[in-house]
Amino acid sequence: MDAADFRFDSPWGPIYGYFSALGLQTLCLPDPRRPLAPYMLHSRHNRVWGKRLEALFADYFAGVIVDFREVPLDWAGGTPFQRAVWTAARDLPWGRTVSYGELARRIGTPGAARAVGAALGANPTAVVVPCHRVLAANAALGGFSCGLDWKRRLLTLEGVPFKE
Repeated sequence: MDAADFRFDSPWGPIYGYFSALGLQTLCLPDPRRPLAPYMLHSRHNRVWGKRLEALFADYFAGVIVDFREVPLDWAGGTPFQRAVWTAARDLPWGRTVSYGELARRIGTPGAARAVGAALGANPTAVVVPCHRVLAANAALGGFSCGLDWKRRLLTLEGVPFKE
């Protein structure tokens, strides 16, 4: 059984999270391809951030434009390149998308679209770091670590057009 100190019941299943002393370290979204292991919820000293994230998620899934950047993150497990990609993705506003190649250019690594995709695939805090807003060059979905159903639903919730 894994430990978690955050749970939010989204319209598509429970989202579990874990906060370190520095911030949100991971979120686990339900993925029918890989069922979640049971989580044991416990309290932590920074539970106040869990309450704030819960309120932001409630608004987000109700279709309200929210900015998750107020939630502190702990990316200690990421490489410098991954952290650069995640930071750039975190700045993508609601309802706006970019291509993997454009995100690579924004972080100063033109031509690294596949590496950007791999970094986004390792994003430990999906939704809060909106990697779902990054699409293939032709506006096709590309990939998503939690499954393309999640990416479709999140983009649809934000009113973003995309190609299958």
